[in-house]
Amino acid sequence: RRFMGKEMAKTREDMERQARMREAKQRKKEKEAFKRERERIREELARDKAERQANKGKLHSTLGAEGYNPSAIQYDAPAGEGAEGGDGDASAAKKPKPAVKKGNPAKIDEYIKKVSSYRAGGDGQRCIKILLAYVGNVVDKPDEEKFRTVKTENKVYKTRVKPFLGARSLLVAVGFSPSEDGNLVLRDDCDRDLLSETKSKLEKAYAAY
Repeated sequence: RRFMGKEMAKTREDMERQARMREAKQRKKEKEAFKRERERIREELARDKAERQANKGKLHSTLGAEGYNPSAIQYDAPAGEGAEGGDGDASAAKKPKPAVKKGNPAKIDEYIKKVSSYRAGGDGQRCIKILLAYVGNVVDKPDEEKFRTVKTENKVYKTRVKPFLGARSLLVAVGFSPSEDGNLVLRDDCDRDLLSETKSKLEKAYAAY
């Protein structure tokens, strides 16, 4: 019995040691992933800063659904511009209007899943919390004008929302559109039911993170 007891104790110690080793490896892996993600964010912010300096304070790039892409804001050319005859000068004098960018509501679950996949350092959960604040504010206080605009130059947005794939796309999908100053503004024709539904989904994602 003493022999069996010693063997069982040894086996238990081996199992505990292996468990500690696995936990240590997992912590190391998460730490390395967090470090890589932090460096990626720093590099992107540095690119933004350099671009802004080169373009007199203007930033012509945004983070799209597939990564760092050129700005998705498109401009419609005035009808008849450049054509011979007619009121060509008058057409040329008109300022182009930015096309209203609308997202795909059907992909909201996909966007939330993408954001939730950022596990290093709890970045995904922090991003979901900010998205929940943006969406929750317009749902709970629809008459508050200040909540209809997401300031993209805000430090919170730049560090906790912009770097993560799916975050900006979700805001566009629920009704926010890029404005001429680069901010995201809630459209008048936004779907209030969709906003409420998205708020509930974000709450569940935050709790399940």
